[in-house]
Amino acid sequence: MRGRWAPAGLLGLFLAAVPAAGQQWLDLVVTAGVSGESYDGNLASVTVPVVDSANAVGAAVGEFGVRGSISLLEGTNTSVVGSFDLGMRQFLASGFEVRDYSPRERSGRGRLQWIQRVGPVGTLQLSVDGWRRAINDRPPMPLFLQPGYTRVMGMGRFTFPTVDGVTFDLSADAEIADYEAPSGLGQIDLLDREARGIEVGASWGQAWLVRFFGSFRHVDYTEQTSFDPDDPYRRDQTLTVGGEWIFAQSAAFRAEVGLEGIVNRSNSRRPEYDAFSARALVGVPLPWWGLGVNAYAVVAGKSYVSETPFARLVPGEEADNASVVYFDVNREMAPNLDASVRFGYTRGETNIGDAYFQRYGMSFFLNYRPRIR
Repeated sequence: MRGRWAPAGLLGLFLAAVPAAGQQWLDLVVTAGVSGESYDGNLASVTVPVVDSANAVGAAVGEFGVRGSISLLEGTNTSVVGSFDLGMRQFLASGFEVRDYSPRERSGRGRLQWIQRVGPVGTLQLSVDGWRRAINDRPPMPLFLQPGYTRVMGMGRFTFPTVDGVTFDLSADAEIADYEAPSGLGQIDLLDREARGIEVGASWGQAWLVRFFGSFRHVDYTEQTSFDPDDPYRRDQTLTVGGEWIFAQSAAFRAEVGLEGIVNRSNSRRPEYDAFSARALVGVPLPWWGLGVNAYAVVAGKSYVSETPFARLVPGEEADNASVVYFDVNREMAPNLDASVRFGYTRGETNIGDAYFQRYGMSFFLNYRPRIR
């Protein structure tokens, strides 16, 4: 699939042309930014598949993106919305032992969402999402970039009428993911998967919203063996329970808190684990110079059920276990232009379980919203 337009990119181009036929833009944002980043970790001994690893590297990054959403149909009981998010990041990395890398990351996501209000019974929501990601000159650790992939997911959700202030929802989804293995890293193909899941949730509140949910997910890794002749291919079953609290006083002030607990079991002992994550987001306006502040944090942890003497993960599987903190200061520069400065930190798992890398970064972004209405 390398070198071909993905569903996300095709949908993005299609949506960009739709308003000429009389449809309505809901939002359109063009983003440009630059970053300075540093990565470290005692990784040379664990990144065995790639010899050119290092304990500390740096990178300068330039990026460009465009995202938007369009109302394709708006009726009394039916609405259809399309959205897209396309971006590119170019890295100039230094500090590796053999050579310097210049990875380029191109990504896209497209969504088509249909919402049908079923009278007093509730609301049905159907959506199709496509993701495409391509990486050129992917570097070894500690500069972690997810591998390239193509993913497609279909989801259906039914929201029941509110009873005594409580709203229940039920959803189901199915996903196919195809990962791309560059030369020398054939094990990335082991990430190819087929998944399906269900989730049930209950929420209440208006200006503030509380929601609890539970989900079950079954994943088939069609390229990974289980080492069991009677059950040869890896199958994972994941149970997740969690809750979140959201408070939005205005467009400028928002607060969120979320907790999740995850239990993953498999017919292959290697990837079985228990995990948790906690996240918090606060966005507040400041009384000086029109400034605003956003702070976001995710703390994640994972404990493996079985200790094994070899690598538990293939490159890319580690991305589900990372702690992230960022803080940004933003200001409106013009009615359709804002700027922000962001400071970020990431602690993520390498392709060896319980071995971690760290990323520190500072970024400057400009967000431009063309006058589309």
